Amino acid sequence: MFLLAIFVLLNMEDTAINFGFATVKMPLILVVLTNLLIGALLVFLFSSVTSWKASRDSKSSQKEIEALKQEKADLLKQIESLSQTQKQARAKSPQESENKNK
Repeated sequence: MFLLAIFVLLNMEDTAINFGFATVKMPLILVVLTNLLIGALLVFLFSSVTSWKASRDSKSSQKEIEALKQEKADLLKQIESLSQTQKQARAKSPQESENKNK
């Protein structure tokens, strides 16, 4: 707090700011603080947009992961079904070969 007070006192002289169409005189500390505030707002806006995009991408990726998990479960069921069918076919195969030999 003490350093801030010293900074303000050291930067109280008026400074001319030229906007191209107008020139404004104001204390240097107001110029510095205004620029600091504008910079902080820009950083906040950019970080918010980046965070929003990351959140959206994360949700999209999560939906894709869930869809792939469901597809995996369906494929595992198909594999199990085919395995059962194969076991039944193998069980019938020796019986058929015995019937052919007779």
